[in-house]
Amino acid sequence: MDMRNKKLLDAVTQAMEIEKETFDFYSAAERKTFNPAGKRIFRWLAKSEELHYLMMVELYRSLKDDGRWLSYGGSTIGLELAGEGEPVVPFDADDRKGLEIALEIEKKALAHFEELEANCSDSQGKEMFRTLILEEKEHGRLVMEKYGFLNCEW
Repeated sequence: MDMRNKKLLDAVTQAMEIEKETFDFYSAAERKTFNPAGKRIFRWLAKSEELHYLMMVELYRSLKDDGRWLSYGGSTIGLELAGEGEPVVPFDADDRKGLEIALEIEKKALAHFEELEANCSDSQGKEMFRTLILEEKEHGRLVMEKYGFLNCEW
């Protein structure tokens, strides 16, 4: 394996680690919050990050075995709607801290995927990373919206 391929596989491995860390965080946050809206959001974020992790695992295998990039059309996981009559409970301090941590995690993943996209010479690989970047940006936007930073740029 040449140095360029090793560097690429190392970067994909790092992306896998980031996605797993993010999934673990969101899964724990969903279990800890009593806020129905918070549970729904953290569950959706965890499912999305799990999908990203699985995509990175497939990409790693494909690049290692065949040197082939994969296409990724994006996630089809929808955010669950609020239940009928579900009370709207404001986030408490612990939920806010969770959202702050979530935003930092999303920024880390976004930066990593942007770096991978910038260093990718394959058009299919670039498109896959662009899709992942858009999804990470949407995660960040949702987290910021829930936190109340509606006027911040992401």
